[in-house]
Amino acid sequence: MNTKKIVGLIVIIALVIFIGYSIFNSSDKGNSLSVRTALVGKETIVETLSTTGILKASQTQEVIGQGLVSEVAVEVGDQVEENDRLVLYQDGTEKRADFKGTITTVNLSPDEIDLSMQTGESAIALADLTNLTVSIQLTKSDAPRVEKEQSVTLTSGSKTYQGKVTQIDPIAKITSNQFGNTAALSATISFNEAPKGLFAGFDIDTEIVTDTAKNVLSLPIEALLYNVKNKPYVYIVKDGTAKAQLIEIGTQSDTAVEVKSGLTTDQTVILSPDEKIKDGIEVSKK
Repeated sequence: MNTKKIVGLIVIIALVIFIGYSIFNSSDKGNSLSVRTALVGKETIVETLSTTGILKASQTQEVIGQGLVSEVAVEVGDQVEENDRLVLYQDGTEKRADFKGTITTVNLSPDEIDLSMQTGESAIALADLTNLTVSIQLTKSDAPRVEKEQSVTLTSGSKTYQGKVTQIDPIAKITSNQFGNTAALSATISFNEAPKGLFAGFDIDTEIVTDTAKNVLSLPIEALLYNVKNKPYVYIVKDGTAKAQLIEIGTQSDTAVEVKSGLTTDQTVILSPDEKIKDGIEVSKK
């Protein structure tokens, strides 16, 4: 056999070996699922409750009276001082301002009878619009998470403000609508500094810090699963295999969850595991 034939034969054998190895290797990888992963680490987790509140005046006064009106001393938009006269009745009775504020409602005219006591509608309304507060309604599940003095970030458009929870009603109130009865607990948020450019009556977004866990073991929220017994677990990657691991969790944010037990630092967890991921299945990192 001449040299050219020998070289050609060697090339063919090498090519066959390479193709066979490639097919075998490809087939071997094909048996494993490609997954996204992350490492368990430590961080500070801040748990928040987001809701929408209504801006309200910190103080309000409603004048409700009866009788023939002799003088109406104010108009809507007027600024009044404490003890300024608001209305005088023909019998000499008068109503005065309880505090410094802005007149927001006038439903009276001189020489007419004040019917506000019969209608239940304010004859005159006064509000302190320099110190706004925010009223929020808490559901049955959210109410236990909110406490006085919790920090709050308030957002209106592109502006943000800082505040805190200053009041929580002792009982929930039930309201009826076409869908049935609903109960909610009212709470009040106060601004740390008097806000500018906000108006009572508009809504504002609120984010209440309900819990903070500092420098704790954590994993991405997208790795978390629950089994049929509602127990939290994750899939870890060990020696190229997915292993289901029960864990105990604590504080949660939108992106991370505290791990109290079941994992250690730098373990690898599978992100967003679907129904194809099973305990013991071979996996490879993307």
